Amino acid sequence: MRSYTLVFVALAIILLYTEYTYAKEICPQENCVTLERCDESIKGDVLCHEQGTSCCSVVKTEFRTHCRHHGGICMDSCPSVLKRDVVDCTGNQVCCVLV
Repeated sequence: MRSYTLVFVALAIILLYTEYTYAKEICPQENCVTLERCDESIKGDVLCHEQGTSCCSVVKTEFRTHCRHHGGICMDSCPSVLKRDVVDCTGNQVCCVLV
């Protein structure tokens, strides 16, 4: 009985190790852009679902359309100096840069 348990544990460890080793991170959709829109791309195995795009760490200023590109979150209100125009805040919310 002990040998079956040992074999089972060994197989489980091998399976988990291989899944972890070959796992690929999925890039946030708003950071999947073409290379000409990117100041700094992410190196490594990061997946974008749309063909012709790559995962961008820093999007060029003129192409920052999402609140996370500005380092902000969507809120009900904030001072005007912290507001940014974006496409992903819903309802009456505005993008507020976190400082």
